[in-house]
Amino acid sequence: MFVMTPHLSALAGTDPIPHTYRHDGAGVLLCLWWPKRREWVPQLKLTETFIPWTEEWLWYFEDWLTTKVWAGGGEHPEPSRVLRFARRPARDMACR
Repeated sequence: MFVMTPHLSALAGTDPIPHTYRHDGAGVLLCLWWPKRREWVPQLKLTETFIPWTEEWLWYFEDWLTTKVWAGGGEHPEPSRVLRFARRPARDMACR
């Protein structure tokens, strides 16, 4: 899921936004589920997965803006272990 507006990077200032994927395009690419665990498959309804997951992610993002602590859970590898989004198979992707 990409967030195009509001511009999350502008809201975050110089701080890297947690729980996102790096990519070359516009917007911020959110990390909503773990591909390795297959928490989402195309047969699932977007209204029961991506939409509520995005809403929850945005809630934790707003909390993070004030606390600088990501309380939304998830897996956060060291930045040196996160490769560019376009070069990784979905099953191997990890959030930053």
